[in-house]
Amino acid sequence: MRYAYVLPLALLLSCASTEQPTSETPAVSQPMAVNRAFDVPALLGMNADQIARPLISQTIRPDHDRTPRELATGATEALYTYWRDTTALVVSYNPGTLRVNNFFIKTKHGLTADYATLLKLANVSQYDKRISVEPIASISNPQLYTGVKLVPKQ
Repeated sequence: MRYAYVLPLALLLSCASTEQPTSETPAVSQPMAVNRAFDVPALLGMNADQIARPLISQTIRPDHDRTPRELATGATEALYTYWRDTTALVVSYNPGTLRVNNFFIKTKHGLTADYATLLKLANVSQYDKRISVEPIASISNPQLYTGVKLVPKQ
């Protein structure tokens, strides 16, 4: 009994001495394949109501904001937002004529370091002559992007 107080200490020291430091090598991850969420080039030339027909389905949830807003240029706009999983396509249009002003693609994750991923989600090439691509940088961190504004050329 006189060594009873030493037994827990010996057990603790024996466990500590058998631990070996692990060396972790960083796993090389393959770039994820990005599947398109929306086909923006197929929507070119359609008005706001025509765009809704092919987009509304079981996998795409619409969110309509029909409240017209006055822009700094004097024009008015309203928004349709379509969600597929975590990706949103915001369609800005003139509520009087239903003419589409622009598209904005963004994700629920917020910021991304490479806006090319957002272009892939919209099925848009930055070299497409029908669309003007405008990456929108974050105000708090200009190295990251909040989304990409896609303006149809007339």
